[in-house]
Amino acid sequence: MSGLWNDVVHSLRSLRRSPGLAATIVLTVGLGLGATTTMVTVIDAVVLRPLPYADQDALVWVYSDRPPWKSPFSVADYRAVDEQQTSFSHLAGYQISTVTLTGGATASRVTNRNVTWAYFSTLGLVPAHGRLFDKSDDMPNQKIVVLSQGFWVSEFGGDPAAVGRVIPIDGVGHTIVGVVARDVGPIGRGVAVFRPVHWNPPPRKGPFFIRVIARLRPGVTQATALEELRAINRRMFPIWQSSYQDADASFGVDDLKMRAVGPVTSTLVFVLAAVGCVLLIACVNAVNLLLARAMRRARELTIRAALGASRRRLLQYLAVETALLTLVSAAVGLAIAAGAIQLIAAYGANYIPRIDEIRLGGRALTWLSLLSGASGVLIGIVPAIHSARLASHRQLPSGGRTATDSPAARRVRRILVGAEFAIATPLLVASVLVLTTLDRLREVPVGVDTSKILTASISVPQGPYPDAASLRAFWSRTTERLSVLPGAEAVSFADSRPPAEVGQENNFNLEDHPTPEGKIQPTSPWVGVTPDYFKTVGLPLQEGRLLNTADFAEGAADAVVVDRAWAERFFPRERVLGRRFLNGGCTTCPWTTVVGVVGTVKYLGVDAPDQGTVYWPISDGDRNRFILIRSDRPSALAAPLRQALRELDPNLALTGVFTVDDLVTNSLATPRYLTVLVGAFGAAALALSLVGIYGVMTYFVQQHRRDIGIRLALGGDPSHVGRLVIGQGLAVVAIGVALGLGTTFFTSKIISSVLFGVSPTDPLTLVAVPGVLIAVAIVACALPARRASMVDPAEVLRDS
Repeated sequence: MSGLWNDVVHSLRSLRRSPGLAATIVLTVGLGLGATTTMVTVIDAVVLRPLPYADQDALVWVYSDRPPWKSPFSVADYRAVDEQQTSFSHLAGYQISTVTLTGGATASRVTNRNVTWAYFSTLGLVPAHGRLFDKSDDMPNQKIVVLSQGFWVSEFGGDPAAVGRVIPIDGVGHTIVGVVARDVGPIGRGVAVFRPVHWNPPPRKGPFFIRVIARLRPGVTQATALEELRAINRRMFPIWQSSYQDADASFGVDDLKMRAVGPVTSTLVFVLAAVGCVLLIACVNAVNLLLARAMRRARELTIRAALGASRRRLLQYLAVETALLTLVSAAVGLAIAAGAIQLIAAYGANYIPRIDEIRLGGRALTWLSLLSGASGVLIGIVPAIHSARLASHRQLPSGGRTATDSPAARRVRRILVGAEFAIATPLLVASVLVLTTLDRLREVPVGVDTSKILTASISVPQGPYPDAASLRAFWSRTTERLSVLPGAEAVSFADSRPPAEVGQENNFNLEDHPTPEGKIQPTSPWVGVTPDYFKTVGLPLQEGRLLNTADFAEGAADAVVVDRAWAERFFPRERVLGRRFLNGGCTTCPWTTVVGVVGTVKYLGVDAPDQGTVYWPISDGDRNRFILIRSDRPSALAAPLRQALRELDPNLALTGVFTVDDLVTNSLATPRYLTVLVGAFGAAALALSLVGIYGVMTYFVQQHRRDIGIRLALGGDPSHVGRLVIGQGLAVVAIGVALGLGTTFFTSKIISSVLFGVSPTDPLTLVAVPGVLIAVAIVACALPARRASMVDPAEVLRDS
């Protein structure tokens, strides 16, 4: 222990004499450790850690399997499975909505979940206060509610006396019967209130809106449950065949955990790979710096060996130095990880499930320790062995400036720098590809005049507006009031808004191209609009006519307008006006007729393929609508819009007030953040690689200064010396870049999931990135080359 303590003291003194080297290693490796620890912690919390539910391995997601789609259940599906299945100990359905809470200073919109009575018992949740739902609540029109713990704390201050109080939801009083004991995990994340739901027998198979979760009975496998579900589907099909002809559709079962976190897993792994590359490059740079330092310390280590230090003793001394550097790097990494996790918690709530479970705790510290240990071994083992080998020669070097290291040492350093470029190349390729993706997404036309439209979401409560007549009068008053807002050119309503909020997708059967019996019918976005919608959003008529007031009258023939994508999808190079179809799977309903064609608009996201959109007259009984106002200054109308709604009804809650430009920008938030992340990691990898090649070539010039001086003294051309140095560096870079390009073909599957409009093997990118790397490597080698060409032969020979 005395010897170990002496090594610590000597190492601190030695590193203090090389502050630049120590700071470079600590900061670069610390950055890599912090970023990698952050992403490993995120993946551990989101993907690896079990869900916060009892016996989570038994929990499954049950869905309607219509390859390639996995859809929610219909009421007919849920009732049949609930009545006939024997594989599940618990089965529950739920639907997500937003509701208006009144009674405070202002009305507010919160997330509601209508759940069947077995929802909480399926997940194994218990009450903190009061009770949760049970079998006795399985009846229509129950006016009771259970609060999530977060909402209970924020709205009621965590007061247990809140149980039993009545709160107005959508204008109707609901009694609070309980509070969930803890946060409800990723399945119920963000939900404020839970209400019981009971679905009566339906008139047809659709629509599909019920999400279903279940708990397997002990000893029952997913395969067994799936076999039973498919048997139930086969028995159901003849019963509902008149309204649903897809004989290939069945039921499916997946792990509930994959349902909750699966969509983000590939993105998180991709980012982890990027930060892992940065950490590797930082470690390789540290190895190179320590190898160069070992050459400068060869005399010191040889003296130690000559005075009796064994090889093992020297290795211990060198390992202590590396351990000190690694410990300080880990401290820097811990600080970076703490800040990064706070940023993720603040800005990643909309993109990362289980965000509330990500924290810098014991598991994160364990990951940091493991990563630091691995980095310390990687950083220390090669320099330590090389240094000990130098010392073991027991021969004091001359100490002159011209002493050179062995060919093996030079070869190791060049291999390490080549490895840096091999790692940096696929990371830079990925950076360019995600940047191209963001650029392509920005160029996608939305289809409407995004700069002149203000939108907002409004939901009309049932209490004050109980029927279609009262709703019709409300919408009429609202239209009149909003039309006189200063600067408003047109006002309309819809149940969808571009670019990524569609009210529903509906199936239909074309008269001219009927779906074969037993096959799935085509679907497309189905957008309910008022007559002035097309004028408001600036959507021009291309053929036929637009929807008019007569189309909204009771008893009017079913008329719709379709967009150009719909027309070209189903009637390419044919006239689409007058075409008819049956919608919603109904075989006895009146025909719906196409009366007009307009331009194509994005409703499923700017990155989604155009399936074609059907515009139909919105129902007077629709309580949830988007307001759309056309104006030259849409942002200036936000405050007058809120004031106008308060004057119409103070109990109305207005949410989601955005211009369409804002909505388009928000829809690109995820690819934009991914671009920033990967771009930053790519830039860091490039910078570290350039530092590596610059350091190696600078050291090469220093070690061969005597050789260069002799060459110049004998009449050598200085420019030839400069080209020699640059050539030495480029040979290393070229090999590393070539290996990195080969790696990109193996990683293309990982990155393809986050790309749009560009191939992971895009030829332009695969040519441009190596070209840029070679160019900047030439610049990095140019300064050492210039120094080599300016060596004074007389000074070198005199020093020798």
